[in-house]
Amino acid sequence: MMDPGRIHLDSCQALLDGLVSAGVSQVVLSPGSRNTPLTLASVLHPQLQVQTVVDERSAAFFALGMAKQTGAAVALVCTSGTAVANWFPAVVEANRQQIPLILLSADRPWELQQCQSNQTIDQIKLFGGQVRAFHQLSTADPSQAALRRLHTLGRQLVKEASSPNAGPVHVNIPVREPLVPVDLPEPIQPVTVRKQFVPELLLTADDLQELAADMAGKKGVIVCGYGVSEAQVLQLAQQLACPVLADPLSGLRFASSETVISHYDLFLRKPDSPRQLEAEWILYFGGLPVSQALHAYLERQTEACQWWVDSAGRWMDRPGNAIETLQASKQALCEQLLALNMQPSDKHWLQEWRALEQRVEQQLQQQLLPLEAQVVRHALHALPDQSLLFIANSMSVRFMDAYSGVSNKGLLVHGNRGASGIDGNLSTLDGLACAYRGPGKVLGIVGDLAFFHDLNALALARDQDMIVLLLNNQGGGIFDFLPQHVLPEYEACWRTPVILDHQQLAGAFGIVHKRVQDVNAFAEAFSLALDNHGMQLIEIVIDSSLSNDLHRNIIGQWVEHKEHSS
Repeated sequence: MMDPGRIHLDSCQALLDGLVSAGVSQVVLSPGSRNTPLTLASVLHPQLQVQTVVDERSAAFFALGMAKQTGAAVALVCTSGTAVANWFPAVVEANRQQIPLILLSADRPWELQQCQSNQTIDQIKLFGGQVRAFHQLSTADPSQAALRRLHTLGRQLVKEASSPNAGPVHVNIPVREPLVPVDLPEPIQPVTVRKQFVPELLLTADDLQELAADMAGKKGVIVCGYGVSEAQVLQLAQQLACPVLADPLSGLRFASSETVISHYDLFLRKPDSPRQLEAEWILYFGGLPVSQALHAYLERQTEACQWWVDSAGRWMDRPGNAIETLQASKQALCEQLLALNMQPSDKHWLQEWRALEQRVEQQLQQQLLPLEAQVVRHALHALPDQSLLFIANSMSVRFMDAYSGVSNKGLLVHGNRGASGIDGNLSTLDGLACAYRGPGKVLGIVGDLAFFHDLNALALARDQDMIVLLLNNQGGGIFDFLPQHVLPEYEACWRTPVILDHQQLAGAFGIVHKRVQDVNAFAEAFSLALDNHGMQLIEIVIDSSLSNDLHRNIIGQWVEHKEHSS
C-alpha cells in the first residue's frame, strides 16, 4: 500500500512541475499544517525560490509586489480557513491591476466540510469574480493519468493568469491526513521550461485607417495612468506633436521627452479652462489618473473622439464621454500607428501645453512649498537613475502628482492604484525590493496611516535594501480637503490620528530610523541613506495645518493667475 503522505506530495509536485515548466520560479508561502504537502513540494523543488511570510495578508501583497516587478506569475501557498481569506485585499488589487498570481489554497476534504470541523470554511469560489479562473481539485490520486493532468493544469494556470487579461487564478486543494510522507522522495529532477505563446493583439487594417483618420493633423491628448511604461507611447506623441499627460505611476513622467506634461493638476483646476486646450481626440493608456483636476478636464471634452487601449477589452467610461475600447496591446498599437507616419497637429498645440507646464514649474521654484512637496522634489533629484520608486495611496501619491515635475531618470514606478487601498503598501514594496535587480536604489513613500495598516511588513522590510520615507501628518490628511472636515466628529471618525513611537517601533524590528522636521535635515538624512544598505526609515514630521495652507495658497494663486492670463 502506498504511503498517503507521499501520494499528496507527488500530486503537489506534479502541479508545481507544470507551473515551473510554464515559467513560474517564485513561491511565497505561509506556515500551516494542512498545506504541508504544498510547502514540502515547493521547498524541495530545485527550480523554485521560496519566500516564507508568516502573515497571509502580508504574504499576498509581497507576492503582488514581486509579480509587479518581474512581470511573471508568482505562486502563493497557505493553509485552510481564514488564512485564505487574508489574501482577499491583494487578490482584489491583482485583479484590478492585471497582476498574475497563482493562488494555491489547502483545504479540508469533503467529509470535514459543513460539520463544524475546526479551521474549515467554504473555500469554493471564495474570491468570486476577482479571479480569472477557479479550479476545485479532488483529493490526491496516485495514478499516472492524474499526475499528468496536474502537470498540464499547472501550465493551464499560468496561461489563465497571463496576458491579454492577466490576473489571479485560484486552485483549492483538499488534503486528507496524514500530511507528512513516511519517507521523503529522491531529489526532484528539474523540468524543461517551455515558453507559452501569447498572440499580439492588433487592429485590422481597416480599423487602423479609421482611427488614423480621426487623429492625423488634429489636436490630440495622450493620457497615461498607472502601469504604462512603453517608450512607443512617447514616440507616437512625438510624431503627432501632442502632449502626454503622465500620471506619476505611469513611469513615463520620469522618461526623457518634451511631450511629457506633469503639472496639469495645477493648471487644469479652473472649471472653464482655456478654449485653446480643448482636444479633438483623446487616447488613454493604463489605469485612471490620480488628479481630480485632470478628471474634470477630460469630462469636459465631450466633443472629442476618445479611446481606451486595453488588451483585455474592458470598458472605461466617464459621464457623457462615450469612450470606446481598443482591444490591442499598447506597444503593438503604437507601432502600428507609427508605421502610418501620420500628420502632426498644429505646432502651437503642444506649445500651449509646454508653456503652461513651464509657467507652473517657474512658480513652484519661487515659492515656499509644503514640506511633503519639498521632500518629494529633493528625493527625486537625489535618487540615482534607474531606481525603483513605490508611492503609497492617499496624500503621498497626490503630492507626487502635483509637485514632482519631470525628469529623464528612467525610474521604475509602482503603486497600488487598482483599488487604491492603503492596506498592504509596505508588503508590496517589500516584494518589489526583493525582485528588483537594477543599478539604483529602492525608495518607498508612504503616509503614517498606510504605515500603520501594514506594520507586519516590517518583519519583511528589515531584510530588504531600501529606503522608506514616512510622511507623518498625524492621521488621514486627505480628509482635510474633503467636505467631512467641517463636521464636529471629524477628528475622531475621519482623521483618526494614531500615536506611535516610530523610533521604538523601528528598533523592535532592527530597522534604522531617522526623524526630521525640515527639508535641510531631510536632505542630510537622505544623503546618508543613499550611501548605506539595509532597510532605512526616514520619518518626516509634518505640521499639517501649515502644509495644507501652503498647498491651498499655491492652488489659489494659480487659479487666480489663470483668470488674469486666459
